[in-house]
Amino acid sequence: MDYFMLLADRAASLQGKPFLYVDEEPYSYAAFLAITEKKAQELLRLAGEDGISGDVLVLADSFLAQAVLFFAVQKIGARPILLHHGLATEEVEAIAGENALGLWVREHGGKPEIQRFSRPSDSRETEDCLGVLSSGSTGVPKVMHRTFESWAGFFPVQNKIFRVKEDSVLFLHGSLSFTGNMNTFLAVLFAGGTVCTSRRTAVKSWLSLLGRGAIDVVYLVPAKLRLLMEALAANGGKLPAVKSLFAGSQLISAPLLALLREKLPNARILLYYGASELNYITYADCTDGVRDERNLGRPFPGVELSFRDGTIYVGTRFHVSGLEMPFTLHDKGYPNARGELIFEGRAQAWVNKGGYKISLERLELKIKGVAGVRDAAVLGVEDEARGAEIAAFVVREESVSEAELRRRIRHVLEPIEMPRGLLFCGVIPLNDRGKTATRILLEKWEKVRSEGQPPA
Repeated sequence: MDYFMLLADRAASLQGKPFLYVDEEPYSYAAFLAITEKKAQELLRLAGEDGISGDVLVLADSFLAQAVLFFAVQKIGARPILLHHGLATEEVEAIAGENALGLWVREHGGKPEIQRFSRPSDSRETEDCLGVLSSGSTGVPKVMHRTFESWAGFFPVQNKIFRVKEDSVLFLHGSLSFTGNMNTFLAVLFAGGTVCTSRRTAVKSWLSLLGRGAIDVVYLVPAKLRLLMEALAANGGKLPAVKSLFAGSQLISAPLLALLREKLPNARILLYYGASELNYITYADCTDGVRDERNLGRPFPGVELSFRDGTIYVGTRFHVSGLEMPFTLHDKGYPNARGELIFEGRAQAWVNKGGYKISLERLELKIKGVAGVRDAAVLGVEDEARGAEIAAFVVREESVSEAELRRRIRHVLEPIEMPRGLLFCGVIPLNDRGKTATRILLEKWEKVRSEGQPPA
């Protein structure tokens, strides 16, 4: 079983029902299936006698093209691996070399082309039907494979919790190479619902779609949720039609949560903890009450947590191929008295500063909670004289001066936590997965440092 077969099954029964809206452009289940089948035939013609099999890297310039190629590659019996938008040819070649891949499909402006590398495609017999990429934060991303069951087997559980049903219209935004988006997209397909997205990055265009009242479920990472809530606050609007909002990949700060509660008055607000290697791990209902920002809730049904020396271990049947359970991402945390996960940070998001370990995620939440801070990002950096250091990038409210905001931040942080560099900027840049574009910020840090140490 693969996801093309699932699409064909749903199209047979749902026919003219909308499956996907890209802005105002609708695609019914039947129409989307027809586009996918036509694309599969086009790929086979391009491949010629050599054919297409095994793992196939897919690089496309839009959400729609990614979705069509994802299903089309499965239609012809190969395993799609979606690449992040905007990768250069040398970056794709590095991924192919690191993972011993044979070819890639690239599509720009609706015209696909096939490029073969110097090695043959892997045609091994396997139940895997797709691949996903690791984050690549410490090197070239690695391919991780998934069976159909490793996601689809969990869809009934997650859809019930996230309130995704056959009559749901769910809004998401960004690249399908982000596994959170891909998983959600396929979960809606599984339920027979409708997905809505926008090719535009301007938040006003999202509000135009959401304001029509048909969308009742929203999935966005917190960074994009903040942009959406600020736009709503600016025009005094609310989204009463939204009944469910779920988010992950980053923690939700107290100011953002307050905005979500105000602007989505009828929504159940859920924050989850998950991983590309695994699946959904825990979830917290943030709809009401005062809460610890680090509280990521109870495990999903069927998921077991254990802890060793402050490190989180996960036991689940739903994971990428080849993992042994229990598995750890080396993330830090502990259970509270109610069995909820208190999350203390990703493994790579800690800095050992003068023998004192600091969670960058926790520090970022502290700074985001300071009055006058619109947004912030905190990164670990290397200082030639001091070793591991911290750089904070802050977007301030216009009504607060830089000097006053520095004073307020110093007031809430311990002296050891104070960043070596506190840089003010107009926006925290995001990549196509909605996560902080750390490379851009680090380049900014290096530029400022080369001109003289930034003041803290």
